[in-house]
Amino acid sequence: MSKTRRLHVESKHAGRRLGLVRIVSAAALSLSVVHGAEGQTASSSLTNCQKAVKVETAKYLKKKQAAITACLQKVATRIVKSNLAIDNLSARLCVTQFRKLNDSRVVGASLIEKMTTNIKKKCEPGMPGVLHTFADIRGIMNTVPQPLKTTNIDTWCKRFGGDGSIDSVQEWINCLTQAHSCDADSGISVQYPRAIEWLGLVNTAIGALPPPPASDPNRNTDAATGVTNLKSELDGAVVDGLPDIECGVAPTPSCSTACCYQEFGLGSQVSCFQYTGTAAEVASFSAACNGKASTPPGAWSMTSSAGACGNPPDFPTHSACSSGGTPGSFVLIPQDSTCP
Repeated sequence: MSKTRRLHVESKHAGRRLGLVRIVSAAALSLSVVHGAEGQTASSSLTNCQKAVKVETAKYLKKKQAAITACLQKVATRIVKSNLAIDNLSARLCVTQFRKLNDSRVVGASLIEKMTTNIKKKCEPGMPGVLHTFADIRGIMNTVPQPLKTTNIDTWCKRFGGDGSIDSVQEWINCLTQAHSCDADSGISVQYPRAIEWLGLVNTAIGALPPPPASDPNRNTDAATGVTNLKSELDGAVVDGLPDIECGVAPTPSCSTACCYQEFGLGSQVSCFQYTGTAAEVASFSAACNGKASTPPGAWSMTSSAGACGNPPDFPTHSACSSGGTPGSFVLIPQDSTCP
């Protein structure tokens, strides 16, 4: 066989060997991927859930702040730099940004919808690749050695609108959304001292825009609602144009004392009962009605000083509890046995 012929044959054999190597390598890679999928455990699935919560909430916070600041910075350029009113171009930019925060179409376009979808992909039992149970997230009757234990934040999430028990992935997401929204609001309030004022002007400018196309009739109103919501969040309970953000409202105590009384004809003795009220009401009552003692046992009674029980705000329960008596009489109301 000539040298040229021998080289040609060896070249063909080398090509076949290379093809065989490629086939074997591809098969090995395929087996590796399948093995990885089969090797997924409930614990690793739960870890993926925890990571998704970390990543998606961070993205939500960043993008919410970016949407708001894009609008406010455009407004600042018009008002501060040029001393001009907000024009239609600026208003339309704000519509685009605030539609990300409030979108009535429910088509998965808002920041909250995107965060919710991505967290549920990794956390919601029953989703593809999710092997853990909700009990593993909650931490009660869990199937994994180390659960996430959202029971630790049951009470804390009441400050963000929860009911005191996180019983679903969606309830956890609700708490995550409110907590991170509060972070965003706090940052905006100090970055833009005139944010509340400017947001009011933005809403006026949006209202002056031409109607949106028939294909998206709620675009402007959705954005305006988003602006209004943010303005209210920044302004707080006292509407005075100054930031007063309530990042989580303390839950109403399950058992607190308030005063329900009728005075004796002699002296100023009053009877009291256990009352569930707001933190402000309870604090006001506690400051005014002190030194209480159970006399007789099973009912609260106290001696007031300078009409102590009249000092707190007029609780709704007063009208019900102080009626039915006659001058000089006094009704003792039993203490609730579940109260401390």
